[in-house]
Parts: sequence; structure tokens; C-alpha cells
Amino acid sequence: MKKIIVFLAFVILTGCSTKDNKSEGNSALYGYVNIRLPRINGMTECRMHPNVQIITKNYLETGPVLGYYLNNDTYKQIDRLSEITYDNYFMIYGDYQRENYRAVEDELQIVENNLQLTLFEGENFEQISSRIDEAYGTITAGKPALLEKYSPQPNVRTMVMLMKYKNENGESSVVSAINFILVKNRILNLAYYMTYNGGKSIDLLKEKNNEAVKKLLEIN
Repeated sequence: MKKIIVFLAFVILTGCSTKDNKSEGNSALYGYVNIRLPRINGMTECRMHPNVQIITKNYLETGPVLGYYLNNDTYKQIDRLSEITYDNYFMIYGDYQRENYRAVEDELQIVENNLQLTLFEGENFEQISSRIDEAYGTITAGKPALLEKYSPQPNVRTMVMLMKYKNENGESSVVSAINFILVKNRILNLAYYMTYNGGKSIDLLKEKNNEAVKKLLEIN
């Protein structure tokens, strides 16, 4: 439950609010396993930048952030990241409880079902939303909508969801793709976020998300 709370808080707080990644050799440890980070055209991996670490510090309570990718236009403004509204970014992250657990493909369906149960069924979301509002001073405008579930690659399960939230600047909508990925017998997550601007933004999100997932698997 705590992990889901932090996950949703991350969506709300960063969802719309050089080290140039030129080599394919960047990597991060997930437990004892080395995860190579892909090069993505038009984006820069910058998880170690102090301003990014401020944004991701709450997530680190439940799991490591292995990669954080901003598009290059946003990266140019990284020195004022907390002051600007940005989208088209993704994060690769894990779970401390699973970082040294040898997983198999069948378990992807289990973790996907657990997230779906927590976010979209029963009263779980209302409880989580209330805790986020109290802790972070934001107001979620309603339960997220599950738009689609699919598998873009073997060993991957993907959920596309739409969430609305309110802050001092009004109401915004974010569409996100949450991926559960089996890499080197470890389950990782890749979450891609974009501002929702109609059906075309969903298609664009899926295109960019699928490419990022494909490249992550290709080099690992």
C-alpha cells in the first residue's frame, strides 16, 4: 500500500508540474544485477542530477530509481525543474522487496493484477488519494481510468491509464503507461508520462513507451 501511495504521489507531483547520454554504457544496479540504460533519441538520462533527485526522493522510500529521462527541451531547463510544468518523460524504477528476488514471467501478471486491484477496484483508491492530499497538498480529481492493457514485447505487461488532478493552477490530465518488465530475472517498472490532449496523445504515448521498453530489453 505504501508503494502505491508513493507511486501515485509521483504521478501527481511531477506529471505536469551536461551529461549528454551519448553512450549505451550507462547502467544502474538493481540489487546484485547490473541494468544497462538505453539511449533514447531526443531524451537525456539524468537521475543523478540534484534537481531530479529532489523530485524522486519520496519514491526512494520504497525502491531505487534506476533511470530518469527528460526530453532534451526540458533538460535544457533542468536548473529550474521544480518551477516549470513539463511532460514527455519516463522513469525506470524498482522495489526494494523484489530487487534480489528471482522472478519468472508468470509473476508479471500477478503484479499487474495487484496494481489494477488497488487503483481501479473497491475503495482502495479513495483511501490512497486521501493520504496523498493530506501529505502533499494536492487534490486528485477522480479515480484513474484504465484505458488499455497489452503486451508490447515478450516479458512485458503494460497498463495505460488516465488521471485527473487539481492544484493551484487548475485541473490537468495525465496519460501514463506503466510497464512491468522481466529483465535478468528481475521485475522492473518503466512508467512513461505525457499530458493528455485527446486520442492522439494516447497513440503518441504508446509509441514512445513501446520504443523505450524495446530498447531497454535489447541491451539487457
